[in-house]
Amino acid sequence: MLLTSSQTTFQDLFKNSFLKLFPEQMAPLTLVLTLAVAFLIGLGIFLVYRKCFLGVVYDHSFNVSLVVMTVLVSVIIVTISTNVTLSLGMVGALSIVRYRTAVKNPLDLMFLFWAITSGIAVGAQFYYVAIIAFFFVLAVLLVLRRVKGDSNLYILVINYDASLPVEEEILRRLSDCKTRLRSKIIKNQITELTLEIHLKMDNLNITQLLSDLDGVHDVTLVQYRGTYEI
Repeated sequence: MLLTSSQTTFQDLFKNSFLKLFPEQMAPLTLVLTLAVAFLIGLGIFLVYRKCFLGVVYDHSFNVSLVVMTVLVSVIIVTISTNVTLSLGMVGALSIVRYRTAVKNPLDLMFLFWAITSGIAVGAQFYYVAIIAFFFVLAVLLVLRRVKGDSNLYILVINYDASLPVEEEILRRLSDCKTRLRSKIIKNQITELTLEIHLKMDNLNITQLLSDLDGVHDVTLVQYRGTYEI
């Protein structure tokens, strides 16, 4: 009988100490503070993304979603932290959610993870963790942003008549530039030549020199930023 009583007491102590990790409810002012901090950090991520964007086309809707995601994740963390049963159910419910929108830019994926991480930290009321992490990541991005890649790399696409001996003249005019063949397609007597070329700002008139050749239909020059696909 004594063993049962001590065992019950141990279970009660364990249960009470475990439930202390999950308060019954959050004060309204604390909830408002949590949402405000999440919004401010999300807004900071919004501004950093707009400043550090390196893709081809800036997606404003994706950037707005970073702010909303930070707030929503903090709400989820606040909700599951008030009830242990609800937290287990929420984990099971979220595990079946699948997002099929492809994120092609690895930097966009990093910003998504940054917004989720900040939302988790704020929702758990570790405000200082989210704030310190925000400024630390911002400093890392500013430092790495100065280490730029090859900004003189371009993709040159030339369409010309395959029946005319114009290709040799094209290559001769490009002899002073560092080039590499990406693809060569011939269709209906029209050749599409795609070259990877290194140019400086004072050499961008190469498109005019090539378009003046007899047999050349059009010349396209695109700066390569890691997202151009043939």
